Amino acid sequence: MFKMFPPTFLVVPVAWLTVLVLAGLDAITPALGGLGITPKVTWAILVVQSIITLAIVTPFWRVIWRWCPKLNEWVFPDLNGEWDVVGDTNWNRIDALLKAAKGDAALIDMRAGSEDALPPLGKFQMRARISQSWLDIEMELWNPQGAGPIQESTTLVVEPIRGKRGRHALAYIFEQVNQTDVVSDDAKFRGAVWVTRDRDDPNALCGRMWSDRMWRRGMNTAADLRFTRFVVQKGGG
Repeated sequence: MFKMFPPTFLVVPVAWLTVLVLAGLDAITPALGGLGITPKVTWAILVVQSIITLAIVTPFWRVIWRWCPKLNEWVFPDLNGEWDVVGDTNWNRIDALLKAAKGDAALIDMRAGSEDALPPLGKFQMRARISQSWLDIEMELWNPQGAGPIQESTTLVVEPIRGKRGRHALAYIFEQVNQTDVVSDDAKFRGAVWVTRDRDDPNALCGRMWSDRMWRRGMNTAADLRFTRFVVQKGGG
């Protein structure tokens, strides 16, 4: 996540931390001198490095985020964990347009016709697992039920985006493999996603997906996406 911030965001806290550590060592120097111990500048460097490692490299930052939930809004949310993903894809409308062009279905006007007259968007479900640290963020997606054409979705690049007033976002590029019997279809294709933290639900991300599936034939797919944090249901009894 550190890539989201300007260099001053990292330099200034480290500088102030170093000053505080040096001031602390200076304050206890007389007491240490009485014990025959002479503080060194290298001590301050070691202490600062240890604090930075604890706060950034280790998962300790997540504990701080739990202590102060407002950091999810002020800095960036802790997205670690599994998410249910629901999509509304335009594939049904592309398919209807193809059938109308061949005379297998009634003519439809995608440009000027009423959206109510168009076929409904198709639904699909997936599961995502986000692994996030201050140094990196990764995402894994899969089809938990095995239903539908989606076989595999591999995330290639994930970038966190800081937004105004807590409207933080996540952008990523993926490569997807679908099961298809159509020779002209692209079984493997790439796409991009932009999802934003829901204003009313901090445990949801909403956005859109675009792909280059069959783009040479003008049949690119797109979908609205909603990520909802997966919560394990506790068994009764």
